[in-house]
Amino acid sequence: MDLSGSVVAISPHFDDAVFSCGNLLAARPGSTVLTVYSAVPGSATPAPDWDRRCGFERADQAVLARHEENRAAMAVLGARGLGLDLLDDQYGGPRAEAGRLTGALAAALNTLAPDVVLLPLGLFHRDHLRTSDAALTVWRLFRDVMDTAWLAYEEALYRCKPGLVQKRLAELREQRVLATPLSGPAPVDPDRKTRAVAAYASQLQALGLVPGKGDDAAPERYWRLQLAEGEKQ
Repeated sequence: MDLSGSVVAISPHFDDAVFSCGNLLAARPGSTVLTVYSAVPGSATPAPDWDRRCGFERADQAVLARHEENRAAMAVLGARGLGLDLLDDQYGGPRAEAGRLTGALAAALNTLAPDVVLLPLGLFHRDHLRTSDAALTVWRLFRDVMDTAWLAYEEALYRCKPGLVQKRLAELREQRVLATPLSGPAPVDPDRKTRAVAAYASQLQALGLVPGKGDDAAPERYWRLQLAEGEKQ
């Protein structure tokens, strides 16, 4: 895998890119992780079930804690964290802000002008699928004007669910998007990814994840994207 140049990893939630691409990010210090659903809900927003399972009484407390966890993870990997400030699906955000996602992604990537873009394959969870679809739309728009390699990453934990990878690849093929598998880089320092994953402490128990002992420690898998021959923008 060619890792030359600047890297931007699009992460639906704070932990997704680190869980799925942490070894690649560790190998490319100075990379940017662009978290889509990073907005802090209002203090009156009740904590949904997931936040309560993670030990929070209010939604804003949960997201503020995840901002701190993300800063710690970025420091471990030597990466820069940026956010698009959209609301997570569990706070009702996408119903009001879905139209903003593609434009916000396009504007951010146009400004960052990366050499490599990592986007989620879109295996499970509405936020992941919306992020993947929006990123694919931007890719179609930019592919002839940006000299950028676009790679989809298999989301850790979700990729273990039977049939999800195959189902998503079939959906992409119906859209005339071809995906060629690529092996992730060999870990230069596996402990760095483990420590970065461990930074997201508030969600680990609810996820049933012990850093370095679960799917986060399995080889990272990527797919190089291209349009089928004859496909137009």
